[in-house]
Amino acid sequence: MTERQVLHGGTVLTGPQWRPRPADLLIAGGRIEAVAAPGSLAGVDAATHDVTGRLVIPGLINAHTHSHTAPARGAARAWTLEDSLLNGGWMAAPRSEELTELAALLTATELIASGCTGAFDLIAQAGGPDPAGCHAAARGYARAGLRTVLAPMVADRTLHEAVPAIGACCGAPSTGKPGPSTADVLAACTAYVRNFPALQGVMPALAPTIPGHCTPELTVGLGRLAAEHGLRVHTHLAESKPQALAGASRFGHSITRELARLGVLGDRLTVAHAIWVDDEDIRMLAASGAVAVTVPGSNLRLGSGIADTRAMLAAGLRLAVGTDGANSADAFDALDAVRLTALLSRVSERPARQWLTVEETLDAATAGGAAACGWTDTGRLAPGRRADFALLDLGARAFRPPTDLANQLLTAARAADVTDVVVGGRFVYRDRGFPHLDVAAALNRFDTLVEEFRARVAPVRADADRQTALAATALAGLRRAPSPVRRLIGWR
Repeated sequence: MTERQVLHGGTVLTGPQWRPRPADLLIAGGRIEAVAAPGSLAGVDAATHDVTGRLVIPGLINAHTHSHTAPARGAARAWTLEDSLLNGGWMAAPRSEELTELAALLTATELIASGCTGAFDLIAQAGGPDPAGCHAAARGYARAGLRTVLAPMVADRTLHEAVPAIGACCGAPSTGKPGPSTADVLAACTAYVRNFPALQGVMPALAPTIPGHCTPELTVGLGRLAAEHGLRVHTHLAESKPQALAGASRFGHSITRELARLGVLGDRLTVAHAIWVDDEDIRMLAASGAVAVTVPGSNLRLGSGIADTRAMLAAGLRLAVGTDGANSADAFDALDAVRLTALLSRVSERPARQWLTVEETLDAATAGGAAACGWTDTGRLAPGRRADFALLDLGARAFRPPTDLANQLLTAARAADVTDVVVGGRFVYRDRGFPHLDVAAALNRFDTLVEEFRARVAPVRADADRQTALAATALAGLRRAPSPVRRLIGWR
């Protein structure tokens, strides 16, 4: 967008200080040209927007999500991570490009409505990565206007191989087909990257889904491909106790140390969850320049444990915040994820002065998310930065009385308080609506396609139910198994 715009009358709240102040914004070419004293931009030749009564914040950035899970919302009642992975066959089952695009579009609109301006999405596709399907998701994000990094989530080992306790209970996966070879996966990822469509605000990345689910050849190959094209790599790191124990047994050391051995640990790496990591793992991640994404809603929903975000920040590890998918956190609500991040830092024996501060948490949700996505020019409201920001209603109950706006944003604000969202200088959400989209029609079409999709995958889902029942006792035992890292409450 090239038109100059002035937003006047608002209250600006941005990092790193997170102190509210009245200020006007000048936007030009999709970037912030000035953050100026109230009224000082009155003579500028520009379109004007009166944002009196609005809190203007950097857009939240959801650093870990899965749009392909949108059709699975509400499917899980008491799943662990391993239960969710056993159900991955039907959640990632082949689908039309239309459904894939709509899932991304509607994930994006839900995130935008919670104050989000950017996301890192990892898409799983049964049978191996399908570049055309990934590109359909990219189109959905571009239509919504959400700045996005999009990665096909890939593996060349099964869950049953990666967690031997599951293989012992359930046998080999009953798909009837061999999985894609390492060479096939790498070829598809190469095609995905090289043929990525030129879409405003959407860019590719690569995602070895879980290190234990990948051979060393695949992990190294994806790392090389990412380096060749200047892309980020995103993986799930030690998300659950069974995953961490299986990784240590297979590698002879922690999963983090294995990533270092393979040469993947570095400043292009984003790791999600990072729950079952020890102090040395955290120091290695910090020293490498990697970014860790805490995913509190999913960690609670799946009973995976509580990430030690204080230890991460104390070690100098960059922290971001994510929602995860509709199967494991249900709502694509960035504000809710930020609030949970702050609250979960408090359920330890540390004194209150060591809880995550308001400023640290808001930084993780904005500038930290930008780092996780590889963006250096967003996450703050400052001259030269991209004009990616959200407006919230200061008349909402969350901000009445206006005692400490940064604290109230973190602890009291909800998605319903977001009135407008601007990405690259463009209003993608205006007066609590999407001016360029018919979201109701998209939802109706999505519901129709999801009904057809669920009917088609019903046999696969039934088999997943059978396998989760078979594995339940073994997985319960792994949750109680000795571990040098403690991330679960020891209630019995």
